[in-house]
Amino acid sequence: MQPIIATAASRFGWQQRAGDEFDGNRLNLEKWRIYSGLGTNGVGFRTPEAVSVRNGSLIITASGNESGGLAWWAPPATMYGRWEFRARADYGPGYSAVVLLWPDSENWPGDGEIDVMEIPAGDRQSNVITLHYGKDDQRVTETVDGDFTRWHTYAVEWMPDHITVFIDGHQALTTRNPAVIPRAPMHPAIQLDVGPQGYWVPAPGVTTPSQVEMWVDWVRIYQ
Repeated sequence: MQPIIATAASRFGWQQRAGDEFDGNRLNLEKWRIYSGLGTNGVGFRTPEAVSVRNGSLIITASGNESGGLAWWAPPATMYGRWEFRARADYGPGYSAVVLLWPDSENWPGDGEIDVMEIPAGDRQSNVITLHYGKDDQRVTETVDGDFTRWHTYAVEWMPDHITVFIDGHQALTTRNPAVIPRAPMHPAIQLDVGPQGYWVPAPGVTTPSQVEMWVDWVRIYQ
């Protein structure tokens, strides 16, 4: 387990209302729903066996055409607040590590999507933040360079008048455009997506390890 990392939430008056520290040796199924079935865009397969908890972390393990994902489903529905998590991804061409906020309504892209951590490149040297909005899937994006095989702390504040994303306490993206800001409840989701996904993620290849893991140390939800 990684040491507890102090975050900025308490300094700005945020009160933690929920979360998961991933202690113990199994996932809390009262908080999370594990995916089963086809992956993003129908590519690959998501299996419950790919999701585990060990050493104080959530781990998604991908191999070949199989990987996994999960979504928060504990009540109540959440609209506006702050979400924080600490995560890293192993080297692995052909797999994209993602932590996002997804609309409870499943109305995409109309009700938005906030990709806080998306690491499509196998070398894990850049993180892409994307705010999806509008019926035509318009996007606001920002790319942050760094070594994302190492642990980093992410946060997103989603409020009626702004969205701001932080990495290790540094502001990485912010918008006050009302058209971009979702207006319906959302929940966090964690995925290790299988390629190919167009130009974005290649298919696993000869340089891809036999297993690739994504680690999440904790998820914390504030209001």
